[in-house]
Amino acid sequence: MERVLKGVKFSIDDARQGPAFFVLGVRKSGSSMFNRVCRLLAKYNSYNFVDVAGSMFSNNINVGLWNTDPSLNQLLLPGNVYGGFRNYPLSIAANPLFRDGKKVLLVRDPRDALVSEYFSNAYSHSVPSEKIAVAGGARQNILQQRQAALSTDIDSYVSQRAELMRATLVDYEPLLDDVNTKLFRYEDIIFNKGEMIEQIADHFGWSCKHKQVEAILGWVDVIPKVENPQQFIRKVTPGDHREKLSAMTLRHLDQVLRDVLATFGYH
Repeated sequence: MERVLKGVKFSIDDARQGPAFFVLGVRKSGSSMFNRVCRLLAKYNSYNFVDVAGSMFSNNINVGLWNTDPSLNQLLLPGNVYGGFRNYPLSIAANPLFRDGKKVLLVRDPRDALVSEYFSNAYSHSVPSEKIAVAGGARQNILQQRQAALSTDIDSYVSQRAELMRATLVDYEPLLDDVNTKLFRYEDIIFNKGEMIEQIADHFGWSCKHKQVEAILGWVDVIPKVENPQQFIRKVTPGDHREKLSAMTLRHLDQVLRDVLATFGYH
């Protein structure tokens, strides 16, 4: 069946029963790779994957216009896989399908995520088509962020955005006590994606044959040999913030992020 939200069409499977599944992450934490893995696993297991955030973005709809909108609940039906989330989906948090659904969450050291966000916003982040005109839409937001990143230095930029990154992680904290949530840390899986794939499938109760794992790895296991600031996959090595940021900025980030660093196991 088709449902429309904010003018965006979504294909929802209304024939399947059982739990719903949710693919969650934090921006610049490997979320694009994570979602592609889950989309492919869903396909192999004959589940419908609903890319909520990706569809909204490509249609120039800002996250703030839908992430807290109760009408998002209209998309939720049993047996579907909902993904693309880079922020905690506040509007569906109380929905039984979300509350009781199987969830996977990918996080990253927020200091590395902030560095990645700087380079992404400055050079490589995709931009919705200008043909889709929405006042104050995602396109305008990305272009404004690009200008901000290009007009300042990396230390200033990440310092200014540290509290936003902290807030994103704080919103996700309730899931750490959720028995239906499987937490993945970028640092643990970026060089071990095969095990990650198997763990996702196991958590969702899905099957994944060896040849399917190998096929998925062929599409997502990209490790740049040299760093290229203008490429979407610029550098995957953990600890990048220690190379890119000044000692003063590192101290500032450690202060601003101290609670979420401790909560998610970063030091």
